[in-house]
Amino acid sequence: MNFVVEFYRSRDADEAMLDRVSLEAPNLRAALHGATELFRSLAMPQVPDRLRISDEDGSELYAGPADGAYPADA
Repeated sequence: MNFVVEFYRSRDADEAMLDRVSLEAPNLRAALHGATELFRSLAMPQVPDRLRISDEDGSELYAGPADGAYPADA
C-alpha cells in the first residue's frame, strides 16, 4: 500500500510542513516504522515534532509525535 508521510512543526494553531514523502508499506504499523526511519535520515531545515500519515487518496490514518510512538490501534 502506498502511504504519504508529512513531517511538520507545530506552534499553537500553526503548522509548517517540512517534508512530504511517499512510502510503500504493507500496513500502517510498517508505515509508521518507515516514517521513524525517515525522521532519522532525512535532512530537513528544522527538526519536526509531528508527523501525519495518509493513504494515497489523502485520508488521514495517523497524526502524532514524530518520535515514532505507535498508536494503540495501529
